[in-house]
Amino acid sequence: MKKVVSFIRINKNNEEYTQAQLVGIVNYIKENNLTLEKSIEVEINRPEEEDKVFEILEACQQGCVVVVYDINVFGRTISTILENIQYLLAHDVRIISVAQKLDFINNDDMLTKMILSVMKMSINLEKDLMSLRTKEALSAKKLDGVSLGKPKGTIQKSKFDEQRDKIEELLAVGLSVRKIAKLLGYNNHIGLNNYVKKRHIREDVEQEHKKIAS
Repeated sequence: MKKVVSFIRINKNNEEYTQAQLVGIVNYIKENNLTLEKSIEVEINRPEEEDKVFEILEACQQGCVVVVYDINVFGRTISTILENIQYLLAHDVRIISVAQKLDFINNDDMLTKMILSVMKMSINLEKDLMSLRTKEALSAKKLDGVSLGKPKGTIQKSKFDEQRDKIEELLAVGLSVRKIAKLLGYNNHIGLNNYVKKRHIREDVEQEHKKIAS
């Protein structure tokens, strides 16, 4: 049997969920007579800390089995969850989700392929719907005579400004800053991350998404 490790996502704002993970994993380990090698924990209390998940996953040993309470621990969007699951599978890491009774064995496993395909379809559908809702909301604002964007001159110009609309759209569909930097051809995601933070772009996108959803 491969080495078994658990992955637990801790959030001080939702200790009930943290406790549910601990209990669920412990019960699964006992019921299946497994030996837990170690427990990997990561504390994420705010959206901008999501990249911590990927950094922790890099510490997983190749060829081990990762037991999680549910796949939501890998991210707060389907896109991020899929990205992290694919990363682990590519490194010969098997993933077992207790609550959802899912077993991602490897990239050659037929059931694993089917689950990943469904997740990819869901991502594409959500991207299309989000893009449509965003465009419709912006068009409505323009028709109402609302001036979009912040006043110029308040913040120093950046090389990312010319692609800000694309950055906002990709953030809106749940892609991480690291992934966006890669898609847009930037060598280092740190500069883009600072740009997003200083201009509060993530907060603006989330606020706009809430308005559209309501």
